[in-house]
Amino acid sequence: MNLRNQIDAAFAHRERPSKLVESRLPITPEQRDALWFADHHWRDIGWQDWQHHPDAFYAFLPEAFVFYLPSILIAAMEAPQGQLLAADALIGMLDRSPEPYHWDAFIAARLIGLEPAEYEAIKAWVLTRSGVVGVHDEDSLTRAYETVDLLARETLRLRNLLKPA
Repeated sequence: MNLRNQIDAAFAHRERPSKLVESRLPITPEQRDALWFADHHWRDIGWQDWQHHPDAFYAFLPEAFVFYLPSILIAAMEAPQGQLLAADALIGMLDRSPEPYHWDAFIAARLIGLEPAEYEAIKAWVLTRSGVVGVHDEDSLTRAYETVDLLARETLRLRNLLKPA
């Protein structure tokens, strides 16, 4: 299975969220970028859309973030020279401490609780970023990969804690 198919299969169960951003006035530029996505399914979003609305990454509520996440992964693979601001932001978000208690609320709310196949698709994507010349340094990609692995393990740990005895 190629990576695009892996991403599609992993995130296929995700439903479009009813709310993309926190309600507030005035609407921020980041929220305006995020609201552009309201009429679009993640499968219909290309790299050009992310280039025109990169700040959506920071404004999405957790459910919206996860719904549109596969579009970032795929768009980065299709972007010229693999360069995409949203993909850079994602790698930056994943380039974290190896200790979950050091993670901020942004990463915890958005990336703890995914399905195992989603984590595997993200890890496979991070590995492909290693082949994109001049975009990310290898140390950052290694930490990002390890963070996704830790997110998967933390999710499993939390699910086991919540299982009825």
